[in-house]
Amino acid sequence: MRWAPLLAGVVAALWPTPAFSQERAQPPGDPQIEREKLSLTGWDPDEPVLAYAYYKKGNKAMPVVIFLHGMGGSKEGDAQRLRDLAVKGFFVLAIDAYLHGERKVPGVFRPGAKMGDLGEDYPIWVHQSSVSRTARDVSKIIDALSARADVDTSRIGVMGISMGSSTCMVLAWKEPRISVVVGYIGAVDFRYDVTKTASGPDQDAKWKALSPRVRQLVESIDPKERKATVAPKALFLANGARDKGIDIQSIKTFVKDLEPRYKDMPDRLKFLEEPDAGHSVTDRMWKEGNAWLLRHLVEKPIRSSP
Repeated sequence: MRWAPLLAGVVAALWPTPAFSQERAQPPGDPQIEREKLSLTGWDPDEPVLAYAYYKKGNKAMPVVIFLHGMGGSKEGDAQRLRDLAVKGFFVLAIDAYLHGERKVPGVFRPGAKMGDLGEDYPIWVHQSSVSRTARDVSKIIDALSARADVDTSRIGVMGISMGSSTCMVLAWKEPRISVVVGYIGAVDFRYDVTKTASGPDQDAKWKALSPRVRQLVESIDPKERKATVAPKALFLANGARDKGIDIQSIKTFVKDLEPRYKDMPDRLKFLEEPDAGHSVTDRMWKEGNAWLLRHLVEKPIRSSP
């Protein structure tokens, strides 16, 4: 009997838990598209991750795009854009991030608090915990997707907005089964993002004022310190020059530092700067991000190793 727990763990690792389908519906718009609500096993097996999958009925071996919303959002956001992406032949999976949507815990988003400004221990903890836990969830979700006959888990991309883009950047350095990354209006330098202050004495003072646990959390997932591991993924970043919350110069520096690693594959690295945009996803950003997914997951697919 003492071997039973060990055997159960081995079985769980070799045979992923399939996604549990809660409902199927046809969303308004394109009659070809089906929306399926899924309950997925995430990093914490006791907390299901609720998701919507959009896909063309009857399609097989579809490339996967996992969509990650911004802070305060949910899987219900950007539904029309996601349906349009499914029309192109993708299996699009929109999940609720940790502490968001149907995973929200009452009181987490305190009334009147400027949570998106970060800057202090509590909002930083909520934001960075959501990024860290959701990235871990995605890895488990990929395990579950491998049990579906209609998807091709050798072709997986992630797309995210704001906090979701930051989660994509954690997955960019952390998850080898993801081969394409599209990040909109997100951060790549987490220390800057949580302090909203450029490198220097002022940032150092704000950083030291944070609790040790929060500093440890930020440092444990910061892509700036791990950018050497992003290549050979196809990385597309898009930001607005007038974004008061995200330092566009840090994005430019990050991409510039990556260029030597993409010397032999320059078509896999791109940064789009929208000069008149703030913290919002423009139609041009969305269109070019879609084209990036099509190019690297369909036309000339980059396949990940199992």
